[in-house]
This record gives sequence, structure tokens and C-alpha cells, in this order.
Amino acid sequence: MRHPLRWIAFWTYVLALFLPVFIGSDLKGYHVILIGVIAFVDLQWILGLPWLANLGFILAFRQHGGLPRTIVILVSLAMASLVWGIHFLPQEGTEELIGVSPDWGLRIWYAAFVILALDAILGGKAGIPRRSTQRQKKKDKQEAPREEVLES
Repeated sequence: MRHPLRWIAFWTYVLALFLPVFIGSDLKGYHVILIGVIAFVDLQWILGLPWLANLGFILAFRQHGGLPRTIVILVSLAMASLVWGIHFLPQEGTEELIGVSPDWGLRIWYAAFVILALDAILGGKAGIPRRSTQRQKKKDKQEAPREEVLES
């Protein structure tokens, strides 16, 4: 495996989809992703921006190294941080709000963003050779002046 932190982040994210997200609610991660779409369209930013962070996670996961990937995951991490401000959720079929607090699913979901951000920041320095580096070394070897044996 070339990028172990990237895959750890991915499987952490997948695990969070099946865990309860809030204490006081029976919502699982995949429910919250569906609700987040509705909240985003309905302009409920405190619920919609953390959902938008999921798209940034997927985009950053699919990109390969570099500054754009690091920027995407850091912006996504900032949007995902807004989830810690959610203390009330609308109840189904009513306009009443129920109080909630973060459960393991939410914590693990956020940890996936942190792990992917670490991969983006430390990826080049984590001892994982990049293709461009390998190509450059090969090119340098080919261009190195060959020593000529002087015949005496």
C-alpha cells in the first residue's frame, strides 16, 4: 500500500457512516449525509456546511499530493469543525427541536478528516516515495557524467 494514512482515513470514514452520530437521536452517519443535503439546499448553514465537507473529503482522497490537495482538506476540516456547534436537531414531522450531543460516529467521522489532513501535510515527508521523485532520481542517474577511464 503506497499511502497507508489515506486508506486509514477512508476506512475510518466508512466506519463512521454506520455508527450513531448524536446522543439523543438514533441517526446513523448515512442518515446524516442524506439530511445534510436537505439542510444545505434549505440554507441551514450549520447543518449544510459539515455536509459539504464530505465532498471535500472525497475530492482530497482522490487527489494525489500537492498544495491543492492540502488546501482542499484543510478547508474541508474547517467546515467539518462546524459540526461541533450542532446542539439541536429538528424532530421528524414537527417543528420541535431535540437536544443532541456528539456520539462516537461523529467523533470518528471528524477523526477521518484529521487523518487525511495529516496525510496531505506529511505525505511527502512520511517516507513514502513519490513517483516524480523516483523519476527525477532516474533522470539524474542517466544524465550524470560518465567517468572515462584514462589509459596511461
